[in-house]
Amino acid sequence: MEITLIDTIILASYFVLLAIVAFFAKKKIKGLTDYFLAGRRLTLPIFIATLVSTWYGGILGVGQYSYFSGLGNWLTQGIFYYIMALIFALFLAHKIRKSNLFTIPDQLEKFYDKKSRFLGSIFNFILVTPAPYILSLGVIFMFLFGLPKWIGIVLVLAILIVYTIYSGFYGVIYTDFMQFIFMMVGVALVVPFAIFKYGGFEFLTANLPETHLHITGGLTAQMILVWGFIAFWTFVDPGFYQRCYAAKDSKIPRKGILISIGFWILFDICTTFSGMYAFAANKAGHISIEILENGLPQPEVYMIFANSVLPPVIMGLFLIGIIATLMSTIDSFTLLGAMNISHDMYKHTFKPDATDKQVMKVTKIGIVITASFGATLALFFSGIISMWYTIGTVCISALIVPVLGGFFIKTKKPPISGFLSMIAGASVSTVWMLNGYSNLSWGWPVFWFEIEPMYPGILAALLVYILIIGLSKIYKPVEVT
Repeated sequence: MEITLIDTIILASYFVLLAIVAFFAKKKIKGLTDYFLAGRRLTLPIFIATLVSTWYGGILGVGQYSYFSGLGNWLTQGIFYYIMALIFALFLAHKIRKSNLFTIPDQLEKFYDKKSRFLGSIFNFILVTPAPYILSLGVIFMFLFGLPKWIGIVLVLAILIVYTIYSGFYGVIYTDFMQFIFMMVGVALVVPFAIFKYGGFEFLTANLPETHLHITGGLTAQMILVWGFIAFWTFVDPGFYQRCYAAKDSKIPRKGILISIGFWILFDICTTFSGMYAFAANKAGHISIEILENGLPQPEVYMIFANSVLPPVIMGLFLIGIIATLMSTIDSFTLLGAMNISHDMYKHTFKPDATDKQVMKVTKIGIVITASFGATLALFFSGIISMWYTIGTVCISALIVPVLGGFFIKTKKPPISGFLSMIAGASVSTVWMLNGYSNLSWGWPVFWFEIEPMYPGILAALLVYILIIGLSKIYKPVEVT
């Protein structure tokens, strides 16, 4: 794909603007709480902007899925998540802010013990890997400028590491606010230009399969259900927790999440219909999209379609919108992973007497480690959706039961219940998944009994959790005086 000089200049200006915003954000940092949580001073507009932009990083994967399943994308990648976000807002957000903690592993130690914190921090670290989004940006740079994927990934890391180390969470939220505007405007521009060039609903109905216009998108019931379970990611999403911890008061998280759902709906309307228009335009012979072995289109489908309908300058704004969607997630997840290393592992496991200055120094090292780990995964995996699926399946199976159990089960819980529940959930889902990936059919894994690995994973975690709590009530050790 070739872009005009003016569009290239617009893209370069975006990265310069990122650096300027991060430079001014650095001046706000006075201590560790500022570096981690912006001093717990997030107002409602900042909360909304940083949450909306951070939670929506998989733009290329969504493009593939909306092309593949039409309105099924809205169900699997949208509606399920709105429901989970609504539940989070109503029942969890205020509890999290009132706890006045820093991370999900903090919650696990509060509910159980230090062993649960340490194990939870490992799964939390994997869950927040920026790998899918680093891979996406590597693909974009390769597609736009003809660079090898690894060079695009290295360029992304260089920019990311510098401004995240330099400005911490203040830099993240201020750049997120800017990127929120770019992503909403940039992606929204595609649909009206597509309607102007190709026509409205008549063009879609003439060139789309009937299944694309159905809410299930032709997907099987089990595939829809497994995406519904993956939406449980919301309940253990470290980005949600961090923003709730950082809010100015306990009322802001609930209001902010409810308003954010509205923005996600608007954004999903644009992404879903852009993917459907791309399918229709390809069917009508206006553009050419390559279909991969697994039946999904090439990940650059959005950019190919946008390039066919957007004029210069508008195309530059669209590309900034795509890149901003990814960068806002990468910087947030990288900082969260670094906090797992410094706050949850270094300070609370290996060096309890560490000073704030030492923790901040280790956090900066952790940013490099997290970004490098994400880049390694990005080079290993070839598919964005498969990476989401793998990471989400294992980590959600491990974390969902002990986290939600800690919040909602009021009875006294044995400390070991959280630790063993995580091991059971992760072990069963991993073994189930590895077996499936050793038996591929048309590029897709074939699982035992055709059951997705998240189901037995969560079931195993729940059974172990309930069993330990039940046994603790039956057997109560006799205290010797």
